[in-house]
Amino acid sequence: MNRPFLKVGYIGLLVIIMSVTLVIIFPSKASKMPDGFFTPIIAFEFIQTKAEVFQLFVSTDGTINQAMVDTMNLGNRLDYFYMLLYTSFLLLFCVTCARLAEKKSYLIGAAISLVVLIGDAMENIQLLGITAGIEYGDFDTPLKLLYLFTWIKWGGIAAVFLVLLPWFARGGMFSKIIGMTGSATIALGVLAFLNRSMITEVFSLGVGLMFLFMIIYCFTFKTDEII
Repeated sequence: MNRPFLKVGYIGLLVIIMSVTLVIIFPSKASKMPDGFFTPIIAFEFIQTKAEVFQLFVSTDGTINQAMVDTMNLGNRLDYFYMLLYTSFLLLFCVTCARLAEKKSYLIGAAISLVVLIGDAMENIQLLGITAGIEYGDFDTPLKLLYLFTWIKWGGIAAVFLVLLPWFARGGMFSKIIGMTGSATIALGVLAFLNRSMITEVFSLGVGLMFLFMIIYCFTFKTDEII
């Protein structure tokens, strides 16, 4: 096939559709988010204390904003389908690279994609556990576990990008742009891990940009571009 990533790209299109759907569903505003955050779902995933949880979900009258809790829960339940899509995209992209380059090292990225899927699923269990216990403040255990699984997911995605850097480095101009974007995103991920701040939001945007570039790449790459 002249366009070996084409089928992977079709999955990527579903990722885009689901991404837009979740952006519409997840809350766009919150009463108060941790410093540096401007997206409620990202703030929720990286939340660290019970006080921050209550601040995120409190209404202007001081009560829990149940509508926000419900929409957050809906988004996180739909996210189980989303995580299957984007991890399948990453896995099949890595498998295709391994086949074309005849290098098994790219299969490491495929394996990491499965770890990301597990991490994301476990992250959602913690997020749903927090909202389930928010009325009485009974969510200590899911809050404690959230940090671990959140970083298994986000760190794992960055690790997949790291595995793919040699592939993008050997391609044309657009391929090299993807590689540079991946390198920048990985660096942002390290900084976000060391210091939760606006960098964390920028890191998440970098991940989104990488997915977009990789999906476009799936439809533009031809086998005669292999070096």
